[in-house]
Amino acid sequence: MAREFSLAHLSMIAVPPARLADVAAAAGFDWFSLRLTPSPSTGVDHGHVGDDRALERLRQHIDASGARLLDLEVVRMTGPESVAAARPLLDAAQALGARYVLATVEDDDPTRRLDTLAAVAEEAAARDTDVAVEFMMFSSCRDLADAVSIVQASGTSNVVVLPDVLHLTRSGGTTQQLADVDPRLLPYAQICGADGPGPAADAAAARAEGVRARLLPDEGDLPVRAFVQALPSTTILAVEAPLAGQGDPADPDALARTMMASARRVSE
Repeated sequence: MAREFSLAHLSMIAVPPARLADVAAAAGFDWFSLRLTPSPSTGVDHGHVGDDRALERLRQHIDASGARLLDLEVVRMTGPESVAAARPLLDAAQALGARYVLATVEDDDPTRRLDTLAAVAEEAAARDTDVAVEFMMFSSCRDLADAVSIVQASGTSNVVVLPDVLHLTRSGGTTQQLADVDPRLLPYAQICGADGPGPAADAAAARAEGVRARLLPDEGDLPVRAFVQALPSTTILAVEAPLAGQGDPADPDALARTMMASARRVSE
């Protein structure tokens, strides 16, 4: 089975959702993702959430593009109130046919965050959507072990782990740890490049790098090829590579083709 690829919205966050579907399809990506909630780190808000007409128009455009919608961002699980706050995005995921909603854990209480995740997962299941929990050292789910533990302890069948090679490396994780994870929990993963091979100095540095200082997957010092080799062959590779100054690229089609070629090189 040939490896499938996805274009993450953060790679060119200012590109409008409908345009991103076209860009992804034209560059050869099988999937793409959308960030429809406001992004404080980039100042971009594409809207659509809560607007049924806009969602229907976008769904028609996506269907015509030939690309498939892998995930929507982002459910921030800060506490019990996050369940109600997540419903509009989950409704949008259902309307657009997204396979996953991406969720971050931002609650240090070990019992409460499991309850929140289970409740969000139940809401997602009612909409034929799964939940992907992403770990980042600047969240309350700081590394791969945290993510696996939280997902397994939640007792839900529609929740998976979303590893990113940058977050794995900067949190001190290894590709061997990734290889030891139940393959069922790894349906997709994010790849990029970055300068420097080791853990981040602190959470603030990790956050800044993650939003604005990544490289193409075959550039820099991250163990991207080893990361890909540690994943199941069925894992979709999502290119999340926000390059400096390219959030609103002059030629998104050319940038997407470059990203696609880079992703193929690290997966050979």
